[in-house]
Amino acid sequence: MKRIIFTAIALGIMFCFTSASAGVGYFDTPLNSPRVATTATGVGLPAAYRGTGEYHAVFRVFPVVPGKRYEATLAYDAGGNIGLGIAFVDGDPATRDSFSFVGIGFGTGTRQMKGKEEKYLFSVHPQSTSNVIYVVVGSHRPLNVRFSVTDRPSGVTKASKDPWGYYYVTDFDDSGNAPFLLKRGGYAAGPSTAAEGPAVRIVGPHAFLAGQFTGTIRWAQLTPTEGIVWLKIDGYNVEEILNAVIRGREIKFVRTIDCRFNAPRAHGQVFTGQIAPDGTLSGSYFNDYEPLLIYPWQTQSK
Repeated sequence: MKRIIFTAIALGIMFCFTSASAGVGYFDTPLNSPRVATTATGVGLPAAYRGTGEYHAVFRVFPVVPGKRYEATLAYDAGGNIGLGIAFVDGDPATRDSFSFVGIGFGTGTRQMKGKEEKYLFSVHPQSTSNVIYVVVGSHRPLNVRFSVTDRPSGVTKASKDPWGYYYVTDFDDSGNAPFLLKRGGYAAGPSTAAEGPAVRIVGPHAFLAGQFTGTIRWAQLTPTEGIVWLKIDGYNVEEILNAVIRGREIKFVRTIDCRFNAPRAHGQVFTGQIAPDGTLSGSYFNDYEPLLIYPWQTQSK
């Protein structure tokens, strides 16, 4: 199970190539929702990804949140001596405007191990403006794989061993390849995980009004208690992607980016509010270093 870092990918080279149509071999993979796929030819990836093999499966993972840490798991049946590779990419790897952060090559070996896993720990840069990351899995022969990403890491480290005694965890933060700055994948909302729950919809864009600053806001409820807020303040070319906590008609989120400097805020700005039937919001906010000073905020349909 020897691992080889693909030099071109590990250096984070920007690939310039002809745009190809995506779709075949692509698998939407919401957080905490494992996907099963078989690597195949005809996916439309450029020659730069041949280092991962001639057969591919591309997993479109969403929604990931700036500043948060994640655990990815690739499972397969080891044996057969098949070469494997995995790459983490900002933007659709079949398009000209994409950027591969890092890639790792390894193999299934000859020992039969059903359900063998490889785990990858990574984080998303706080200044990211996309909540989608693409993961390319390649092989030199067709291979059935199971892939998932969770926002609830299990606690494994690079010193952890699998049931067969192999080290199986790669920590991209520890190796200096993360956090991943995502700018090219766009925005997506994951489906609700509630049983028989309604399909997720993005509400907005609405006008955002908060005292001395205004902007545009969109939000989506992903589960009964979790959501995402997209916020852009007028006058600054920075869109913030924020975790939201939802309890019935109540919503709470914390601004973590200072859009004046496109950098992490020294102090959080805590927003709480109520969700109106039409999806507009209203409430109050405070800076966490001065919680006694409360300011009103609201959204309005455009």
